[in-house]
Amino acid sequence: MKLNKEKLPIIYESLKKNGIDAWLTVGRETIMKSEPVLPVLGDLSFIIATTIIFTQEKCIAVVSPLDIEAYKGMEGIDDVRLYPGYMEDTVLEVLQEISPKVLALNISSADSAADGMTVGFYRRLERVLDKLPVRPAVVSSFPVVAEVRGRKTPSQIEIIRDCAVQADKYLRSLPSVCHPGMTSLEVFKYLQKSAFDDGYTMSWAESQCPSVSCDPDVPQGHSGLIDTPLKKGCTINIDYGVRKNGYCSDLQRMYYVLKDDEDDAPEDVKKAFYLVRDAIDAARRFMRPGVTGFQVDQVARHMIVDEGFDSWNAALGHQVGHETHDGGTILANRRPRYNKPELIDTPLQVGNVFTLEPGIGIPQGRIGIEEDVVLTENGAEFLCDRQEEIMLIRI
Repeated sequence: MKLNKEKLPIIYESLKKNGIDAWLTVGRETIMKSEPVLPVLGDLSFIIATTIIFTQEKCIAVVSPLDIEAYKGMEGIDDVRLYPGYMEDTVLEVLQEISPKVLALNISSADSAADGMTVGFYRRLERVLDKLPVRPAVVSSFPVVAEVRGRKTPSQIEIIRDCAVQADKYLRSLPSVCHPGMTSLEVFKYLQKSAFDDGYTMSWAESQCPSVSCDPDVPQGHSGLIDTPLKKGCTINIDYGVRKNGYCSDLQRMYYVLKDDEDDAPEDVKKAFYLVRDAIDAARRFMRPGVTGFQVDQVARHMIVDEGFDSWNAALGHQVGHETHDGGTILANRRPRYNKPELIDTPLQVGNVFTLEPGIGIPQGRIGIEEDVVLTENGAEFLCDRQEEIMLIRI
């Protein structure tokens, strides 16, 4: 096991900036009951009950006799405490020593990535806090987790970039293999095999990645694959990403299946495609450190709605990297499922990696492009070649 030392400065900086004296992460049997922040902190998993406490200056681990030697040799952990009996007794001793006035726990009603503490452990910790001379104010770790998870390091960005480049390559190769009678299941298998042959896996569940929508009369969304023939005169929308070395991408690409008498997509299809493409680029050009996700969403959403199309029933984008939906701040409007200040009104930061994915419904199918962008000090940049033109398929 090891800590990701690149993340340590971000943790200490975030604790100071947010006025948090200590951040406590606790868990057991974490393969069975996932604590989402552990893979972000490093190659960590707990079998025996373990507590990791970050103050503004150091990292303290409270571990069992079975684990103590492994933690003693771990770079980035400054203080290893053995608990010979009950873990709570030693956690109490540590908290008495550091006397935090504000204690952050992994509990959040807004973000699953910051909501890893189980009810059972929370109740155990409550009993510990009740024994302190001065009980600290307990707050959500969301602002810390959002920064630690969301501010990708240069090495992480390069892996995510590679995943985006590879996924885009496989998606652009699709028209060359399409044939009469081809179905969405064959497309699905082709894109999976392309990635697997190169040592990549799927960004999300293999049963649902990629999503292939090739008939406007077939239900869309997160419903799993419905095997459908490619349909002339209709669009194909593919939502797809690949994963490697713990990181992933998330792209959508658009195709049009030509009718026998067509050499190009109809004008209304191209108009919708170009509008989505340009809305993505406008949002990307607006993005910079300090603006909010709500503001970015509005740039793209108004462009599309002002042209007479409906406002799509989703966010403009989400963070991606460790997972396809990576938690933290999002780019969204003020509809009920997104309308939380910590999610859409928190300023964006350098190192955030977002999707940009507006969509339009037209009679020939859904027009949806999805690009991955990283926020730099100078604005946002695409992680792979963007889709400039709709790809044409003749079968």
